[in-house]
Amino acid sequence: MRSVSWTRSDPWAAGGTLAVAVALSVGALSAVVGDHAGSPTLWVVVALGAAGLGLAVRASAFAVAVAALLAAVEIRDPAPWGTWAVAGGLLFLFTLRRPRFDAIAAGAVVAGGTMLATYNPYAPGQDHGSVGAFGIVTLTAAMVGVGQWVQAQRRYVIAEVGRRRQEAERRREEVARHVAEERLRIARELHDSVAHHLAVVSVHTNLAKAHLDPSQQASRRALDEVQAATRSVLEELGVVLGVLRASETEIAPAAPVDAAMLGELLESFAGIGLKVTTSGLDHLLALAPVARTAARRLLQESLTNARRYGDGAATVSVEPPAGGYLTLSVRNPWVPRETESAGSGLGLVGMEERVHALGGTFHAGPDAEGFLVTAQLPATAPRRTKETSG
Repeated sequence: MRSVSWTRSDPWAAGGTLAVAVALSVGALSAVVGDHAGSPTLWVVVALGAAGLGLAVRASAFAVAVAALLAAVEIRDPAPWGTWAVAGGLLFLFTLRRPRFDAIAAGAVVAGGTMLATYNPYAPGQDHGSVGAFGIVTLTAAMVGVGQWVQAQRRYVIAEVGRRRQEAERRREEVARHVAEERLRIARELHDSVAHHLAVVSVHTNLAKAHLDPSQQASRRALDEVQAATRSVLEELGVVLGVLRASETEIAPAAPVDAAMLGELLESFAGIGLKVTTSGLDHLLALAPVARTAARRLLQESLTNARRYGDGAATVSVEPPAGGYLTLSVRNPWVPRETESAGSGLGLVGMEERVHALGGTFHAGPDAEGFLVTAQLPATAPRRTKETSG
């Protein structure tokens, strides 16, 4: 069974096996009809060739002995021309799978047997024996050479594949190293610039609170909100810095978003004057953890934009899961303000990338009632990417 699968997967072995089989078929046909009909030598060649073919397919050393014996028989009593290829075919099949030394030794055995049968003083051959011997020796050298050439080509292909695999692995490692270096650089920049400035804001906020008159409660509450927001940003920045400095295998999953976190998020916007109306918010808690975190980020960014560009009110609605996906919508009236910066637009881009990474869909833009942000998030852990709508 192994030999059959080998010949099917190896075109050279299949070709050699087919050549020997055709030569044996010619010999068998000649033993029945034609000028050599009934020749005992021809039947011996066919029988030895069939046995040798089974041995040669398995690269057995006995196939070499059979090939040498066939060459000697052909020299002593030449058979039809087709059977002359049997010994060469057996030798080719043997050298196709054996090391160079074994192949050369096999060629020497067949050539030696041929010359011994030709110039044996105790059993002189016919007059054309030397010519036949020269042909078999040439065929032997050719089969050994072709078999070794095929092996050399295979070794080259294997070496080239290995080299390319090593080169691809080296490039992957180099890319990973560059990515790690860039992550460390970004982490340093965030720590040295953003974290520093936030810490300065917190210090100045404390100083402002210390110098406030006790009667200025509204200003004190505003400063308290600033301090709370600063602490929250510093905590999230610490998580981001930890992710950037850690390797992919060391990154710990973020804590799942719960009802308390959503409530704190909405309260933080209420504290800065944004009136948020919600419906179906409990459906977010049924999302997969990664989708729940994405939903919180979407709410945070959408409400930030609503506070910045709206009239102080926003509506958040969450529809129950349908078809495996949950729909989250945030709408606010659009109030153009010339004094406000148009922003970089990266917030919307980030939201879209986050949703698409989960296999959901995202849309943001003006509608008849203001500005609408809509996202479809997977209700369960995503297994495949959902086709996004245009």
